[in-house]
Amino acid sequence: MDALKVIENEIKGKSVELTSLKKEKTALITIDMVNGFVYTGPLSSPRVASIVDNIVSLNERTKGYKKVFFIDSHDEECAEFNSFPLHCLRNTEEANLIQELIPFTKGQESICIEKNSTNGFNNDNFQEWLNKYIDIIDNYIIMGCVTDICVLQFTLSLKAYFNDRNINKRILVPINAVETYDGGSHDGYLMNLFALYNMHTSGIEIVDKIN
Repeated sequence: MDALKVIENEIKGKSVELTSLKKEKTALITIDMVNGFVYTGPLSSPRVASIVDNIVSLNERTKGYKKVFFIDSHDEECAEFNSFPLHCLRNTEEANLIQELIPFTKGQESICIEKNSTNGFNNDNFQEWLNKYIDIIDNYIIMGCVTDICVLQFTLSLKAYFNDRNINKRILVPINAVETYDGGSHDGYLMNLFALYNMHTSGIEIVDKIN
């Protein structure tokens, strides 16, 4: 059996029942499901578009849960553009949350957070949200894109934050609700798999889906 199959077998085959997670102690965090990564622009990807239905479905089944929607939104002079193509400029169509998810942002338990870097964990508004609910939320379900950059950085930062304070929290990443892109030497399948394995070995729960 080759190494990739070994990794796949290690991270796949597990699922979690939504009913096993107490509503009042569970939050959904959706990362960067904006038009610029899903439907239009230089970083949009059909691979990412393929997870839209799964993310919508989980949001539909979790009405009234606490939810965070990260929105990639940059000024033209953003330092990130030294590493990535111009994308998701503030006040453009690319920087808008995809239409399918907008209904789930309307509840009083939902918050949208614009972020100016790949790692939303560092955002002041998220830190405020985290501090507000840290004694309430025990389960964090992470969804969105892209698995090997924004999702990976956020989940590892969140896990390290809890570990540093000896706080036991569950961070769950459903495989059917995260994706990355294909492009040049960036093989979407490999990068997705490696990112999931990285999270898995760091103590994050990788599951096929949330039933």
